[in-house]
Amino acid sequence: MPHLVTVCALATIAAFPADAIGASRVVADDVLARASAAAVHGRVIAIESAWDAAADTIYTYITLDVVRAWGLAGSPARVVVKQLGGVVNDVAFVVGGQARFELGEECIVFLDVRPRDRTLSVAALEGGKWTLTGSSDPAAAMAREIRGTDRATVVARDYRSVEQLYSLAALAGSRASAVSAVLSPSAVATSGDSDRGIAAFSLLSPESPARWHEADSGATVYLDTQSGGHPQIGGGGLTQLARAADMWGAAGTLSLRPGGQRDARCFYNSEPADGRISVSYGDPCGEISDESWTLAVGGAYYSSNDVRSINGVSYWKIIKGMIVTDNAEWKFTGMSTGCYEELIAHEIGHAIGFGHADARPALMYPAITSDCGGRSGSIPLSSDELNGMAALYPRNVALDPPPGSPTGLSTSLSGSTVTIRWTAPAGGTAPQSYVLTAGSAPGLSNIGSARTTGTELVVPDVPDGIYYIRVVAVGPTGTSAPTPEYTVNVRILPPAAPVNAMGTVDVARNVLLSWTAASAGGAPTRYRVLAGYAPGQTVYQFPTTQLAFGAANVPPATYYVRIVAENGAGVSPPSTELTIVVR
Repeated sequence: MPHLVTVCALATIAAFPADAIGASRVVADDVLARASAAAVHGRVIAIESAWDAAADTIYTYITLDVVRAWGLAGSPARVVVKQLGGVVNDVAFVVGGQARFELGEECIVFLDVRPRDRTLSVAALEGGKWTLTGSSDPAAAMAREIRGTDRATVVARDYRSVEQLYSLAALAGSRASAVSAVLSPSAVATSGDSDRGIAAFSLLSPESPARWHEADSGATVYLDTQSGGHPQIGGGGLTQLARAADMWGAAGTLSLRPGGQRDARCFYNSEPADGRISVSYGDPCGEISDESWTLAVGGAYYSSNDVRSINGVSYWKIIKGMIVTDNAEWKFTGMSTGCYEELIAHEIGHAIGFGHADARPALMYPAITSDCGGRSGSIPLSSDELNGMAALYPRNVALDPPPGSPTGLSTSLSGSTVTIRWTAPAGGTAPQSYVLTAGSAPGLSNIGSARTTGTELVVPDVPDGIYYIRVVAVGPTGTSAPTPEYTVNVRILPPAAPVNAMGTVDVARNVLLSWTAASAGGAPTRYRVLAGYAPGQTVYQFPTTQLAFGAANVPPATYYVRIVAENGAGVSPPSTELTIVVR
């Protein structure tokens, strides 16, 4: 049976459990480097895709002539990076978020060791590869392709020399080891099954969309789960799985329901195309490095035996879906039900035909939202995701008209926090969510938008200014007309620098910081701990709403620490700098 396989992985930016009071660790570049088993500076001399007979799937083998290596025994002249996905003859295995390589390019690559066969893979998907462009402009000499970078939570850095990246690469092997790694696996092609023939496709090609055609007949697509569910989530996470399926199903005509329990399933082609989505736990495929930040992988098999035109687009038929979570306990220890539901809902999105979103807020953004720990459920579908469901799994607009416009838009102000309320519309179908947009002038939406399922939205830390806001209701077949525009005037003061900053270190390398809010200036809504290895340097940033911050098992070093206060009007000057020596 002709088919195409597509897979995406979700990498989170926050570690679980949080290792600091009131904050989750941000994955800065040095954290990624320490979690990598090795790093290599080299030039790409060969790229070859082949079937792996043991795994019954396609990998791409990237051969690098080594200039310098870190974390690898000896001084290897060449290494081979084995990356999930690729194209062999007329079969494509499409993988989302993977690093892209070109013949002849020079790069520095951070590497994980694949649990299944000890081969090397790129750490943190595309986040683990830097391209050395050769540009004479230092600002453009180092390039990295990261789709969906969240600037609010990822510490940005500016590398302007190979030596700076070498310093980062030297951190590889701090947590993981590449001992016994296979540096040169052979890319031996196998024929695979005789029924794998399809027209050739480019990797990650938008020319081959697919959907579950069961939506056209009203048939249900069932989500089977490995027996017992996820071992670290209360109730196995089965409630969250059902809620995530219902959220997608409510947005279109595709019926998604929990199915039965089954054994773990990998991405092997030999397993039957049974028209179901399976959820497996503990990385039975041995594809995800335990030290990486990747939480789960999801994908689907496509068939060209049944191509249907929906809204003018030709879709292949999805015949089997798969979701696999990793086995590393630290990735899920302390994970809230909100984070887990968002994770599962994201992977279901891949299994029903959707790729990654480029920007927040979106469920299909490639990292879990940083505030998921404070919620009991997933974020709702974004307007783009609802439009995608309307395109792939459309409803009958004549039977389900869009909702009417909300009414009674009003606001209240407490410091820098604005509370916005409205009344649900009386006409049309019931809204699934609401979208608020804000602009700096009448009729504009240039400031941004926010989505909620209720009729109230609380927005903290709003800067001084005059804002023009509107609300629309979103239903399964479209959106309402906006409310009349409402003007919000916010006037607050920025906070002053925190005072009385203190720090202690115990023999177990546990660091505890504390400080006091300043009596002058505006009231802080949160604080941010800034830390580096030199006076005034910022390598780490940790947000917290508390007047204290703790971190356990801190690596030995001398740290220079400052605290700043924040509210909607701005950021305070830093506190007096502390010198924290951890031995």
